[in-house]
Amino acid sequence: MRLFVGVEIPGDIAAELYPLARGIKGLDAQTPENMHITLKFIGNVDPGLAEEIDQALAQVSFEPFDLQVQGLDVFASSRKIRIFWAGVKDQPVMRRLAQRVENALLALDDCLELDVRKFTPHITLGRNREAARATIEQAVADHVDQTSRVFTIDRFCLYESHSTSDGPEFRVIAAYDGTEAAFF
Repeated sequence: MRLFVGVEIPGDIAAELYPLARGIKGLDAQTPENMHITLKFIGNVDPGLAEEIDQALAQVSFEPFDLQVQGLDVFASSRKIRIFWAGVKDQPVMRRLAQRVENALLALDDCLELDVRKFTPHITLGRNREAARATIEQAVADHVDQTSRVFTIDRFCLYESHSTSDGPEFRVIAAYDGTEAAFF
């Protein structure tokens, strides 16, 4: 099982973001139903460990908080843009939630090889296959003021990722509202 922890993006906001990537030739656009904000990537685990992860995440408490999409950006190397993404207005409560999730996972003996990159809250809009750097950079510049309505995050989820011929598919396998878990 390939797992990660994230928060869901409301369908209407995902639908507004989708055309931004879909319109760029050579970019593999993330489908609206797959849009989310990753709190922590876990990686491949066996099903037994998934149950332990579920139990650990069920202990993470948090209060609901508001978010808003704000701006577009990229993850890039000096040679190539890899990911085209939408940012979210900085929210310290979200950073605390990401840290609590990471701490809960690090407490598990078998989960010590977690991704150690700095948490950068974002919504992946597309992965660059062969799009021109200038085209993506122009899209970022054209939508520098991109915002969404304010939306409430009242749960986070454990996702399973499946590779398909059409790209990755993400499925929520458990959800946590800060009080008790709902394993699907």
